[in-house]
Amino acid sequence: MGAEHVGSVRHVKCDEAPGVCNNCQSTGRKCDGYDLHRLPTKRQSLTFIPNALPHLPWTTTTDERRCFSYFQRCSIPGLGALFESPLWSRIILQISHADPAVYHAANMLGAVHEDSAANKMRLSGENLRRARHRFAIQQASRAYSYLSKRQTSNDPQFREVMLVCCLLFVMSELLLGRYQNAFQHLHSGLHIINETQEHHRKLCLDDSLIRVFERLDIESSHFGPGTPFLFTNKKINDDLQILDVFSKMGNVADVKRSVTSLLNIGIPFLARCWPSSAAEVAAEYDELFQKQQYILLLNYEFQKRFSIFYFEFYSSLSRRDQGCIDVLQVQSLGQILSLKTCLIKGPVPESLTPEYRALLLAVQDFMAKFPDRPTFTLDYGVLPTLWVIASQCPDYAIRLEAIRTVQSWPHCEGIVNSNVITSMALNNLKADLRIPGQPDSSIIDAETEEELSKFLFDMLNSTEQAKKWSFIRGHYVLRGECHQLKFEITKLI
Repeated sequence: MGAEHVGSVRHVKCDEAPGVCNNCQSTGRKCDGYDLHRLPTKRQSLTFIPNALPHLPWTTTTDERRCFSYFQRCSIPGLGALFESPLWSRIILQISHADPAVYHAANMLGAVHEDSAANKMRLSGENLRRARHRFAIQQASRAYSYLSKRQTSNDPQFREVMLVCCLLFVMSELLLGRYQNAFQHLHSGLHIINETQEHHRKLCLDDSLIRVFERLDIESSHFGPGTPFLFTNKKINDDLQILDVFSKMGNVADVKRSVTSLLNIGIPFLARCWPSSAAEVAAEYDELFQKQQYILLLNYEFQKRFSIFYFEFYSSLSRRDQGCIDVLQVQSLGQILSLKTCLIKGPVPESLTPEYRALLLAVQDFMAKFPDRPTFTLDYGVLPTLWVIASQCPDYAIRLEAIRTVQSWPHCEGIVNSNVITSMALNNLKADLRIPGQPDSSIIDAETEEELSKFLFDMLNSTEQAKKWSFIRGHYVLRGECHQLKFEITKLI
């Protein structure tokens, strides 16, 4: 794109002058134009080490190399920080070194991620006043252009290239908080997976790539229709099958596979129950109760097998693997507590307070053992568990401590953003503590509280589908305000 004219007898290198390069203009050649939107020349990213970057078979610019350096040295290690995966350790980098569409999509993500990290992972939306956002749009355009040129290609690798680009687009949009765009890209990727599996079975898509799309699809249940888009029929109804998975727990990968299977069953069920009113739960209670008990039974069976694994193997694991086991246990216990309370449409019994306290301590213990925590991961993490504690615990002091714990680690876990969790949980707690006839008082630092309230207001107002999110709708259902959601949001500020 305006960097080197391959069709010429002599290659002419772009001199990176904005608009039209001087080298092309002086020789009478047509120039496609260099980047009109440049990154700031000051405060160059400390992660930019140009000599360490690979030599690519196409011409790149200084700004592109800077963003790719951030993607390679910050985004990729963070995405693989919780659990090792060939997708992040090998596959994504290999494809981005070989395919220009993926390379530009990676630059887009690198620019957006760096900007988000500097902004404490706030969801800013697309802001053309930010240089990195303008650069990200330009890189996205170049990625689309390369993909468009290959639409009729019979290259068997092209489907995987499209799928990787879809994933990078999804991640960039999630960091911006543009959820509707993110879900459109997610559905495009899921269509590619479905079509490939049904009509192009000879083409093999990488399993770790499919699993990431499955995880995002399952989690999207909380952010829209209440059910996954593609993996709705991927259910485990055979107890023997799930028990067989549990019996194979001999390493971290086995435990992760078991916990992921349970989360993939439980998340759509919770997404169905949380926004349901008391009347809706009562109308379907027998079915919901039976399903709740079934999933709880599977989780309890997992805990039995997990206890054996923990006793036999935990002490011999590396520090990193111990951290992986700790966070998997937090995820399992968080889902158990969520399942126990999901059909309760009122105050949670105080008898469950010790479980909330123990769960919060487990999360804090994991965080203390894992100081190099990522700002962005697509793995299941701790945010759903912290949300359950911060929004439901009968002990308000524990809820406030959970909110502060979320605040201490600004990050995204797939679709879930810590700032959304903090702001919404804080709003819930203020509503529960509100005394009629008395003005509200700050329950955390006043300036921070005002900033978070404004953030939540801006985020909900700019996100068309927010009123359908299970945890937000559930909050207003419990207070009988669901029909006035748009008006109630304005009370936040």
